[in-house]
Amino acid sequence: MVVLFVIGIVPGFVAAFVGRWAAEGMAGGHDLRAVISVSDSTTTEGQDGPHVAYETLAVTEDGRALELPTGKAFGLAEPVVVRLSSLTGRVLSVRGAAGIVEVHHPGEKIAAMSIGGALLVLGAVVVFSAVRPVTARKSLWFLAGFAFAAYVVLAPLGFGATAYREAAEPVPNLWEHRREAWGPPPVIGKGQAAVSGESAVRVLESRSEPPEGAEVWLSGFHVLTLRIEASRMGDTALELSADEHGAPRRVKDCAGVPGAFDGSTGLVCFVVPPGYQPKYLVVGKLDREVLLTLQ
Repeated sequence: MVVLFVIGIVPGFVAAFVGRWAAEGMAGGHDLRAVISVSDSTTTEGQDGPHVAYETLAVTEDGRALELPTGKAFGLAEPVVVRLSSLTGRVLSVRGAAGIVEVHHPGEKIAAMSIGGALLVLGAVVVFSAVRPVTARKSLWFLAGFAFAAYVVLAPLGFGATAYREAAEPVPNLWEHRREAWGPPPVIGKGQAAVSGESAVRVLESRSEPPEGAEVWLSGFHVLTLRIEASRMGDTALELSADEHGAPRRVKDCAGVPGAFDGSTGLVCFVVPPGYQPKYLVVGKLDREVLLTLQ
């Protein structure tokens, strides 16, 4: 009888996983703005060599904690948009300034799991047939194993847990750490040109919204758009100062907008964390770092 219980577990697991993935794919989801508050990893030694386990947590706009199964894709204090399943509350995807991590791949995963499930069920039927005659009692043992596996997969305390966690770690203020490490750089007044090495940058306009013509995904973030003019930029870095809300990230080519910065003039876009107040445009790195006041 125990053999039938174990046999029932296999198709139960497969059916629950496939059913949940299919339902999540059809039910759609909703987006939440958040900021990475924990980005850590633990390395353990195993039989096949080192194994790295990643822990990534984010804080939403309303202060809730989310666990993100994204590995090391996003950095500490980085603004992200998390898409959660409207049905199960699990993470479907996470997008940052540099790209998106798809956690839910319904087509390919359901197909693979369905094929594997069919083979497993076929094997279970063969074994089940070998213990004939099939009685009601034997069937109940099989169904009990099936139900047990489905419960483990779907129950909130098992593999069916949502992305929400009880407590949120505060977002670290990377700006304070940076200033402690490198000291205060020169500060240039608003409207003036900031010179770093041979590069010079001046902000002509600042807007707290995505530029017209940018890709649709950018509208899911809080965005700061700067129109700047510069000379001899080369590979001189441009970034926004961080604060207690998080660290803004620059968006490559302003997400495809016409008129993006071409090295001499144009638009520069940053995704910023909720509650962020722009203070400085940081021009250059390390000993060449110069702060250009924005407000």
